[in-house]
Amino acid sequence: MKPEQVVDHLLILQRYAAYAHAVDAHDGDAYADCYTPDGWTDVSSFKTVKALAAAGLMDFMDRKGIIRGRENLRKSAGLVNLHHLIGNVLIRSIDGDRARGSAYFVVFAPDNGHVEHYGRYEDELARCPDGQWRLVSRVDIAKFERDRPPPLASRSPLLTS
Repeated sequence: MKPEQVVDHLLILQRYAAYAHAVDAHDGDAYADCYTPDGWTDVSSFKTVKALAAAGLMDFMDRKGIIRGRENLRKSAGLVNLHHLIGNVLIRSIDGDRARGSAYFVVFAPDNGHVEHYGRYEDELARCPDGQWRLVSRVDIAKFERDRPPPLASRSPLLTS
């Protein structure tokens, strides 16, 4: 592997870590910054998304379960109170300024430490003009969910506005 390829791999790994820290800290700006301006994430594989949408808490998401654009991504970061662990990151390819990756995730509930859900991310990333790698698209593939809605964040902007 060439030195510039090593740097790209490290920057992409850093993006995966920044994503988990931002969403867990309810830092909507940092979370949205993990994506390109037109980036999106598909959370339609989660059963709990339907329950949250029925409660009126997913107005930032389209009917298919996709959250598009930085403003909607920013809003979504403050909804639930969870702790993400991302591992086994596999950078499948880097071709110029585009990359494909996947990773496993395990998400814990803060109330009792039980696993809330787990699955896999399938991602496309782009190197942006500032040299940082950001998510163009992320598809969350849920493999397990607890049989209850996830705990809502008490400081969620959706709950306080």
